[in-house]
Amino acid sequence: MTYKDRLAFSFHIPTKIVFGANSLKDVVKEMDGLKMEKALVVTDGTLQDSPMVKTLMETLGNRAAGLFGEAIPDSSFQVVSRGTGVFREKGADGLISIGGGSSMDTAKAIGVLAKKGKEDLREFVGIGKIGEPIVPHIAVPTTSGTASEVTQFATVKDHEAREKRLLSDPGLIPPVAILDPLLTVSLPAQLTAATAMDAMSHGIESFHARFYEPFADALAYQAIRLIVQYLPVCLQKPDDLEARGMLAIASTLGGMAFQNALVGCVHGMAHALGGMYGLHHGLANSILLPHGMRFNMPLSAPRYRQVAEAFGLDVKGRSDAQVGEMAVQAVEVFTKNTGLPQKLSQVNIPRENMLEVAKLALADPGMKSNLRRVTDPQEIVAVLLAAW
Repeated sequence: MTYKDRLAFSFHIPTKIVFGANSLKDVVKEMDGLKMEKALVVTDGTLQDSPMVKTLMETLGNRAAGLFGEAIPDSSFQVVSRGTGVFREKGADGLISIGGGSSMDTAKAIGVLAKKGKEDLREFVGIGKIGEPIVPHIAVPTTSGTASEVTQFATVKDHEAREKRLLSDPGLIPPVAILDPLLTVSLPAQLTAATAMDAMSHGIESFHARFYEPFADALAYQAIRLIVQYLPVCLQKPDDLEARGMLAIASTLGGMAFQNALVGCVHGMAHALGGMYGLHHGLANSILLPHGMRFNMPLSAPRYRQVAEAFGLDVKGRSDAQVGEMAVQAVEVFTKNTGLPQKLSQVNIPRENMLEVAKLALADPGMKSNLRRVTDPQEIVAVLLAAW
């Protein structure tokens, strides 16, 4: 694999990962390791009365400061503000998030305000505006997709402006992540597929992101390979614990990859569509991924050779252009076989507003880290229309 002429990079993964069936029981031990006395548990309204959250609260006993179950998809500044108020009122000194990316991102944002003693999260929106670790945070994902448990990113939606706001700072990376595959077996098939395709997009976008490097490549390759192998098993046998565990690992590997390489145009467009229309992030990525790959083909075809190999394709004797197209087609077939929608028109995205979506996407950090530079929103309109 050819890399840049002057290869130089910084690779950063500080999270301790605890993996295994029933590993949720180790949460108090991990609190002790972080010197966390009282944890506020952060989850969403769907999970707050679930057996897994009840088990967590029982395991914590008097180490639980309380439960905040108001996380919503994409979160919001208002939810974060309320959660911070509960954190302070209950006398918590740390956080345990249990749920999908929205619960983990909500906890991260609460942790920022709790650490800084501030009231308005908008002060910390952007890149590198926190500058220190937030309050201790143990992340417990119940989906296999966002990988927020190992990244320095948190997304909070400005629902009035219909835009997603990004917080990016190494201080947001959770020091501990607990991956318990038992927590994912009840995830419905469509959500299993959509979140896994978010993880797939993390792996593939790491290959066409501006800061690609060998460590990220290795992680992304293995993430893609495991998703190709184990997502179909999870969809056919939802209670297959080995497959669920491997899918959870794949998601975290993908997070480690894009935490360092960053993402690209697919995420830029997905963030814009999620902000404007509330389209599920994983589903948006699934629909857009092959089209974003084709857009990046002029620069990234050699990089897609590893993607094709991760899909198990025979690429010997093929040109970079041929292998790149093989990789795109493999992604298209794979997503179709999951049963997810294949076009934006199938998920009620209006065709007439694509220029507005493209302009919003152009300002997204994901677009700025895309290997192929994008300066004209019309370039993105063409990609969106191809996906429509």
